Amino acid sequence: MAKAKTKSVVLANNDLIYLWWSLPKKIDNCLGFSIHRIVDNVEEPTGLYATVGFNKEEDSRKSPQTTDEWPIQSFNWKDLYAPHNKEIKYKIYPMIGTWDNLEKDEINSIITESTKRTQEYGEAKVIFNRGILSTQAFAKSGKKGKTVTKAEAKEFITNPSSIWRKRLGGQMLFNVNSFFKKASENGGKYYAALYELTDDVLIKELTKNKGTEIILSNANKSETKIVNGKEKTITINDGTNETTRMNLHSNKKIKVYDRMLGSHIGHNKFVIYVDNEGTPQSILTGSTNWTPTGLCGQTNNMIIINSEKIATQYKDYWDQMKLEYERDEKQGADFREWCASNSTTNKMNKNANLTLWFSPNTVQKSKPKNPATPIDMQAVFDLIEKAKESVLYLVFNPGSPSIIDKIKEVASKRPEGKPLFVRGAVSDAKIAKSVTTNIVSSDILEKPATYYFDRVTGVAAIPGPFSYFEGELLKLGFSTIHDKLLVIDPFSDDCVVITGSHNLGYAASYKNDENMLIIKKDKAIAQAYATHVLDIVNHFKWRYKLQDKILKAGAKTLAQKEVVLKKEWNDLSESDEWMDYYFDETGFINRDRFIF
Repeated sequence: MAKAKTKSVVLANNDLIYLWWSLPKKIDNCLGFSIHRIVDNVEEPTGLYATVGFNKEEDSRKSPQTTDEWPIQSFNWKDLYAPHNKEIKYKIYPMIGTWDNLEKDEINSIITESTKRTQEYGEAKVIFNRGILSTQAFAKSGKKGKTVTKAEAKEFITNPSSIWRKRLGGQMLFNVNSFFKKASENGGKYYAALYELTDDVLIKELTKNKGTEIILSNANKSETKIVNGKEKTITINDGTNETTRMNLHSNKKIKVYDRMLGSHIGHNKFVIYVDNEGTPQSILTGSTNWTPTGLCGQTNNMIIINSEKIATQYKDYWDQMKLEYERDEKQGADFREWCASNSTTNKMNKNANLTLWFSPNTVQKSKPKNPATPIDMQAVFDLIEKAKESVLYLVFNPGSPSIIDKIKEVASKRPEGKPLFVRGAVSDAKIAKSVTTNIVSSDILEKPATYYFDRVTGVAAIPGPFSYFEGELLKLGFSTIHDKLLVIDPFSDDCVVITGSHNLGYAASYKNDENMLIIKKDKAIAQAYATHVLDIVNHFKWRYKLQDKILKAGAKTLAQKEVVLKKEWNDLSESDEWMDYYFDETGFINRDRFIF
């Protein structure tokens, strides 16, 4: 038998390795694929973990098994357990036979290119947490037979010794600790600008070095109370940081500057390391608020850049905020003018470059009815206009106008036969009760006129136990997705990553203290961020489909929901019919074809 022509791609970041593969046609009697990890050219003897098996009435094996026993009936998979900083490949075996008697199809097996699960990208460390709570692993951490509760989850993410805090926070906790060792080992001090600050471990790290200076914004808190028999949301000024602020002011080792901006916010999440000579050396920034939820209860990213030039630009921005404090000003005209006129571009990692933007950078203090495009958002829009193949994004609550509006506009103008591949998710904090995350998805196979920007889907958790699944916890706070990032053409030499604290909408540029990083021409970094986006978006797709079916059926009780769930995908197919979804008369129709 001749080997079929196949393709494969592996993408990685610090959190996981993501695999995609394709076949030119169906393989008869193929019940899925087994994936074997190859570490430093040595193939592991068993497949990766698998948690969903065949019909439980026939298959008595308990979860988990490996993909040798329970093959993957898909053309993509995630490896969450690959060792860090090793050369990793995968051998993907079609599994042929019957569910209880499977054999590897060596002839049609696929060996991928090598990759590394790493956070190291030259001058930068790129770090993602694992903050999704609606997973089967986390669901099963609750009391037997029950979904993990909110109270249990809060205990897990706040307890420093909790294994779940370490798992959900991922490498962020280690990297923050390492960042704050710089001064204790080499001398120097830290300058921070933070929005929310409540995590006890991070506060300890931030304050352990003498001389640390912190600009701490107001972080308002809302409470829902019953007034005259009706629910009413009340805003508590600085309710989030109040206790932390009081404790910090009593600490004589450090200095704290209160940046109280009312309805505006100091939304930054950065810390600068300055050496003994007073020269800025490193910057830690990203989307992560310094709270247990920010670290462990929502998706977030962090970047640490070791560059004197880039760190100096952040220190200049920090100095401007400090000057406002001394003048008792709040995002005044001078500060706004400085932000608008001090964008810089610096080389990074030899061939790449990084452009910095700071906010607020508009003349007006609030977004008017017909707002002019802020200068930083215009730079972002120009890059979206130039997208060749794909746009990927994760954002919290960008408001409008934002990158969402621009992506829709650009995608709708694409010529016939040259569609723009779009994957993204938006977690809307305004919908506090349901915390809906809208997933916007379009396929390379679709005509440009059929981009489903109005067919939004919501983030969802599995509502209750069925088949191989336990009920899941959706969220703890307002947000499941807290990233603020945009990736354009990650496989192109002209790739772009936009990250930082900026929500990627007009409102942030008008009202907030923000920092935005635009990284161009660094494929490794772009693909690391792309891996994160695709991981998050794909996580929610099937869960939303289940929720949508439940809502349409009007199922409210768990028993009613179970009736609906039993009609949906429960387990592995015992024939090769599962492959029909991926093939038509033209061949393979993988929805992620842009990757190839």
